Amino acid sequence: MTQHRDGYIIDVSYPLHFHKEMQPVWLCQTIKTLGCSVPDIDKAYRYCELGCGPGINLLVAAASNPVGQFVGVDFNKTHIAGAQAVAKALKIENIRFIEAGFDEFAEKNTEKFDFIVSHGTWSWLPPKAQAGILQLIHQSLIPQGLVYLHYMCYPGAARLTAMQKVLYEAAKITKGGSIQGINNGMTLLRTLANKGAGLFVDNPEIQKELLELEKELPAYLAHEFLTEHWNPQHSADVHRIVSQTGVSFIGSANGFENLDTLSIPGNLQPILKNLPGHALRETVKDMARNQHQRLDVFQSSPQTLDAANHLGLMDKTVFKALPKMPAPGPLEFKTSIGSIPGPAEIFSPLLATLKKGPQSFHDLRQILPFKKEPGLLLQALTMLMWADYAHPVRPEQQATPAAASLQAWLDKQQLPLRILPECGSAIMTQAG
Repeated sequence: MTQHRDGYIIDVSYPLHFHKEMQPVWLCQTIKTLGCSVPDIDKAYRYCELGCGPGINLLVAAASNPVGQFVGVDFNKTHIAGAQAVAKALKIENIRFIEAGFDEFAEKNTEKFDFIVSHGTWSWLPPKAQAGILQLIHQSLIPQGLVYLHYMCYPGAARLTAMQKVLYEAAKITKGGSIQGINNGMTLLRTLANKGAGLFVDNPEIQKELLELEKELPAYLAHEFLTEHWNPQHSADVHRIVSQTGVSFIGSANGFENLDTLSIPGNLQPILKNLPGHALRETVKDMARNQHQRLDVFQSSPQTLDAANHLGLMDKTVFKALPKMPAPGPLEFKTSIGSIPGPAEIFSPLLATLKKGPQSFHDLRQILPFKKEPGLLLQALTMLMWADYAHPVRPEQQATPAAASLQAWLDKQQLPLRILPECGSAIMTQAG
């Protein structure tokens, strides 16, 4: 049978997954784009990840951002021991891993943080773990500090509820660990689909969802579905809960979702514009996109910049082309709501200029399509970032010797991740 602690499985390690949206340079750029001040990552700062798992996101962050100090918290001793061993072997010195539950860590912690991030925890762990996250935000986040919170949301996650229950109940009665349990559950779901169970007949999209799940690693599926506290929520409810800590919702760490004119189907945009109230607007956005997960960013004591200061802050930002950047020409962005064209008259000159080398926002807005149109440039750069075609450069450019060591370790483990030390981040080198 599966082994649990506080309802969450602990008998199998979480697969190594990298999330660029959690990284400090990315987070700062996203919030700057929305017109708010951000932590000064030119100088020393502190970053805490709750639910760090095997530590891959934190190891990348620490190795490629030497002025930051990074803390990872997880209650799985196997995760912590493995992450500590890698950090020690690679001599990544600006990182610590702590074995603790979130509530326990929040009670004992005396540090202040510029960033508190959590991916893959809120919707999967018990109320006391959620309370620990909230307590830490309330007592340990500095003014203008950022919170990144990933969670499952409605309406999109609703399509998974029936399959999750089958997987969970099948694993409970399986003799063996979580991997065997998830395999048994997936076999049962496939049998039900092939035999024409009404769930799959009446809901063709769930058949497609099952096909996608069958491509995933069993270890990932075990962590995704075999928890006693699997709980999607409406974003409006999460925002009300998190706001009790004194932070305000700013936007999504997925920059595309901050562009309502692109991420919301055109026929629904007039409806959205006329809706009063943050909670209703976000709920309708989730419905328009059939959103199944959110990457929300909150801020303590946010400071909105006036137009002049916003432009001045953006002008200092430098962007560089990534290896996947295409040749100048029209682009096509394949999004959750369909393909969105990137007109050649906008993107060709931008791509051609970035191909020459890193460029500041100030220099890029001298290009003809963007003269007197900084908002258009912001939107174009946001889409290039979203597509992994471009990335902002780390503002301070101290040497990152640990990045080379981490890259060598990743290569040895045959993990498809390429460190971008100048960007303070990494990119996946193959689909997956």
